[in-house]
Amino acid sequence: MNHYVTFDQCIRSLETNQQSFGVLALQNEMRCIITRRGGRILGPFLPDGTPSLGWINPAFGDPFSFSAFLESDHWNLGGERIWIAPEIQYIIQDRHDFWGTHRLPQAIDPGNYTLDQSSNQSWHLSQQVTLQAYNLARGEQTLSVDRVIQSAENPLRFLSTYQQVMQNVLFAGYLQTVSLTETNHNAIMSECWNLTQLNAGGQLIIPASPRLEASPYFGTVSNDANTVRDNHLRIDITGTQQYKVGYKAAHVTGRMAYLNRLDEKCSYLLIRQFNNNPSTVYAEEPPSMPGVKGHSIHVYNDGGQFGGFGEMECNGQTIGGITGISQAIDTFYLWVYVGSSDQLNKIIQHLLGVTL
Repeated sequence: MNHYVTFDQCIRSLETNQQSFGVLALQNEMRCIITRRGGRILGPFLPDGTPSLGWINPAFGDPFSFSAFLESDHWNLGGERIWIAPEIQYIIQDRHDFWGTHRLPQAIDPGNYTLDQSSNQSWHLSQQVTLQAYNLARGEQTLSVDRVIQSAENPLRFLSTYQQVMQNVLFAGYLQTVSLTETNHNAIMSECWNLTQLNAGGQLIIPASPRLEASPYFGTVSNDANTVRDNHLRIDITGTQQYKVGYKAAHVTGRMAYLNRLDEKCSYLLIRQFNNNPSTVYAEEPPSMPGVKGHSIHVYNDGGQFGGFGEMECNGQTIGGITGISQAIDTFYLWVYVGSSDQLNKIIQHLLGVTL
């Protein structure tokens, strides 16, 4: 992994800088950290002091660097986050000048979340945001964001071959239920947007139709992000070549996975499960492609300028505007498996229908 931030380092930096957080206990003594600032889910962390399986900003490495990071007021904490889409509407002021007018509203990140423990097994994040829409529709929109994070069971547990498939494999899982509600109905469409930052060096696996439509957003998209083989994409997350690409909901399944190594003998697998719904709008558009909608999955590969990570991204159901819907409730699962590459390949066959 290209960044080495452990559970203890994160806790020490958060506590020293008086940042509110919670710890979610998962199976096999794995844990996640949930922060009030930015509403992040950091980890998952193994119990043996291994660095986070998801990318975390190296500023967490010691309290002094984390203090400097907080003073800079930058958004990039790492981990899993929920933003509000469409990006082209709420973050980009002029789609013809994408990076020149890229302005992330503080209402989105770090936001103004409340954080409390709903029960022994769950945490609750909540905030209300007021955003300005610049493209697709214009005006002001106020949204309520309500998030509950709790542990999730192993989806393989009822298989007849469960014991063989899970031999010498550790599992942990959590789910995040996100309720997005508009306070007044108008022409502005909105979606919750789940982004999970990845340590570079692995492969992102996305089951997909051989007729897959890939829409470039920016940068030079790598060939593997455009090439379907044996009904899936297999994308190298390098953290050295910046690009973003979107995939149409009609051509993907609602599952994707990231496979990476911990060391020479052990690998880890992060599987995302979400409600992929081609009947919803998915209003996000590439900056140079007005009217091109319908992308439920996006992939971002960093070029090093933000930290050298990757992102697997998926969107929730669209509300507002032509949908006639004022509330959407989406559930995002993350299933974590740690073990040998051979065993993880078997799990990929079961849960993604892909043979590596």
